[in-house]
Amino acid sequence: MNKISAIAILFLSIVLLTACAPSVSEIQEAIAQTQSAWTPIPTHTAFPTYTPAPTVAIEVTRIVLITPTYMPTPLYTPTITSTPTNTASPTNTASPTNTPNTTQTAQAQLTAKLRANKGDGFYLVNVDIAPGVWRSTGTDSSCYWATTTKTGDIIDNHFGMAGGTAYVPTTAFQVEFNGCGTWIFLSPP
Repeated sequence: MNKISAIAILFLSIVLLTACAPSVSEIQEAIAQTQSAWTPIPTHTAFPTYTPAPTVAIEVTRIVLITPTYMPTPLYTPTITSTPTNTASPTNTASPTNTPNTTQTAQAQLTAKLRANKGDGFYLVNVDIAPGVWRSTGTDSSCYWATTTKTGDIIDNHFGMAGGTAYVPTTAFQVEFNGCGTWIFLSPP
């Protein structure tokens, strides 16, 4: 097959396909017809259920409840309105008095005791002394302090001039102060 006959066959194929293809307006018309012919399928509705409902009888002065019976749910529900009754007016009551919170008061007293100034001695952490930063007010050159674990191992210690600071960690068990003057609490850990 030569080049000219191949081009001729290609050209005739394009003309034939173009002649058979629907136009844009024909496609839009087919879509519109399909949409207008479409009918939605009705949804399933539930069957009525039977629920117990109390029967209420209304009298002028009171409402009487009759024992509930099982009956089908009615297609309509009657509206029952009742006459409001007179309610008593509220009475003024005395204003409540502030009651001190004994837990908070006890906690504040304990915190004050733990943070109170300390002298020479041994102090249990969170029993006798608060953990945190403490400053010595002494001026002696033989000041000794130490923080220890429950087994007596030294966490930190100092021997020398008084007037410095000591850090009591929350993990310490005991603190010893000796010859450092008065210790003043500065800040929590």
